[in-house]
Amino acid sequence: MMRLVLIINLLVALWVFYDAQKRGFTLWKSMLWAMGVFFLLIIFLPLYLIVRRKKERWRGTEESLYTSATKICFYCGKPYPGEPERCPNCGQNLKAL
Repeated sequence: MMRLVLIINLLVALWVFYDAQKRGFTLWKSMLWAMGVFFLLIIFLPLYLIVRRKKERWRGTEESLYTSATKICFYCGKPYPGEPERCPNCGQNLKAL
């Protein structure tokens, strides 16, 4: 009976680890979630599912902030509107690209 519980915990922890990696969590955070699920499945699995859902919601709103009219600066990674010669955020020359 104890082996069955360990096998189930291990399988669910592996699923959480790979799912967290797929959803953009860092390796360290994925390992922490997997270890938490392995040792305290009944507490950490619901927590992970809630955090995972919130992360998806945040990612969706972040992507919708940038419309097709905005572009991302190659140098600083921040968005800028239109076709300026220099990035309004970092001042780098954008026409050389």
